[in-house]
Amino acid sequence: MRARLGAYGLWQLRDFVFERAAAIVVVLGLWTWLNYMSTTVARTSVFVTGGVHALEFGANVLAQTVSLSWILCALLAVHGISANDRTTGRFRLIFAKPVSVVRFYGQAFAVHLLAYLLCVGAALAVFSRLFPVSALSVAGAFVLFVDAYLLVGGVCFLFSAIWRFDWLSTGAVLGAVALVASRNPGAWWLAPLPPFGLIFEQVTVLGKMRPLEASPLLWAAAYGVACFLLGLIILKRRPLAT
Repeated sequence: MRARLGAYGLWQLRDFVFERAAAIVVVLGLWTWLNYMSTTVARTSVFVTGGVHALEFGANVLAQTVSLSWILCALLAVHGISANDRTTGRFRLIFAKPVSVVRFYGQAFAVHLLAYLLCVGAALAVFSRLFPVSALSVAGAFVLFVDAYLLVGGVCFLFSAIWRFDWLSTGAVLGAVALVASRNPGAWWLAPLPPFGLIFEQVTVLGKMRPLEASPLLWAAAYGVACFLLGLIILKRRPLAT
């Protein structure tokens, strides 16, 4: 009998909850708490003043929180998504039944995204109770976290399909791209590189209470999805035992 992917999905969700969710919540909660404690006087002032000034303050703090967490949270959600199964030998148990490798890891990526967004949504709900922030700013932050998962998660998933040091490779690529881009701003040959800088730019836009720009976010998401699909192709063709 063919294994049912839905049953595997429950185990994938369980693994996320026990292995990743707490770390993501801790990261988001820690940055929110640090910002809350470091802005006690300012918060009191803006809450009394109210109006646009208060919302601008909240958007700025929200942007700081997002800028410190979007990369780390996406890495925590995706790292080792396939490499861990090969490293521990768990793939032998998973694929003892005729399960499609592509469908299994495609579903895992989707399940992790949904669970990750639940963690992010809960953290943003708490943030909105602690700081004067508009619904538009919270929605913008949520979109940035989605885009971060697709881009960082897609790149990390590709590395995970290649070898087990996926999170380290993703971090190294991010640092290298940031260094090269800072020394060669606007160079045409930067286009094929992962567009991490586009998300950083949109975080700045978020802090200024301006609408996010669709084109950079769509390009970053498309780049991540392309990396994810390439990772699936590699997993389909490579022997999992290697």
